[in-house]
Amino acid sequence: MDRLDDLTVLVEVVDCGSLSAAAERLGLSASAISRRIAQMENRLGTRLLARTTRRIALTDAGATFCLRARAILAALDEAEQSLTEMGEEPRGTLRITMPVLFGQMRVAPLLASYLRRYPGVSLEVSLNDRVQRLVEEGFDLAIRAGRLADSSLIARRLRPLRRHVVASPDYLERRGVPRSPADLARHECLTLLSGAGRTEWEFMAGDRREILRPAGSFQADSLWLLRHAAVGGLGLARLADFIVEEDIRAGRLVPVLSELEVTDEAIHVVYPATRHVSPKVRSFIEHLLAGLGRPEPADQSASSNAKVSLSSS
Repeated sequence: MDRLDDLTVLVEVVDCGSLSAAAERLGLSASAISRRIAQMENRLGTRLLARTTRRIALTDAGATFCLRARAILAALDEAEQSLTEMGEEPRGTLRITMPVLFGQMRVAPLLASYLRRYPGVSLEVSLNDRVQRLVEEGFDLAIRAGRLADSSLIARRLRPLRRHVVASPDYLERRGVPRSPADLARHECLTLLSGAGRTEWEFMAGDRREILRPAGSFQADSLWLLRHAAVGGLGLARLADFIVEEDIRAGRLVPVLSELEVTDEAIHVVYPATRHVSPKVRSFIEHLLAGLGRPEPADQSASSNAKVSLSSS
């Protein structure tokens, strides 16, 4: 066996917890495994394993060496896989998680064409507004809306994201149009139910970021339900552009405080960091980019279709 085989032996012994179990998995005798470990320790001039009657444990030096050994073996696997997959059609099961409404409204129309183009791929799609953990929950990639938390994931921007404060023309006619975030205290605000407390609404005034926790008599854990409530004249809602842009164009909803909207958010696709991105992941990301493009912003002039007095509240 060569030195790479030595690394494989060490990792298997650590993973199996005993020489005999590692020997069975590798198809070798326990004495051959013990001999390879001893030769490795002699070559390195240090003990890698601490043996007791009950278990085998890594020494401090062994833990450091084993960590590097795993990285080397993983890099070798990736190198071999990348050669195998060069020019290979995407295939296998692709597990994806994404926010409910973005998935229903923007991604769902793209799925049939993707599967027709890549018949070797099967899709498993989870629509969930909870931020799911990719590696721990077995997902290949995720679509995330808003600012990304610091993590080891790779992110690619799909499209910008704007959140509009909107209300129906009827509501604004009755209650007036808010001219500043402070005016929201005198309005019915339709907010998303959250385990962390009242939803925060964020505004930008120049370089100053202002965060409010608006209140109202209507809360829901569904953004689509908040959109219906706003269209029905129950109050003001702060909703993503892809949810309300058609309502704004049609005059069912009117954006307010547009000049204070936050402009540094986006929709991203994220996936675990690896040296080689699998064909199924790469092809789906490219399909998303081609299908979503850069949508036109909601037509702010559509508010002129609504018969509403722009008097202050």
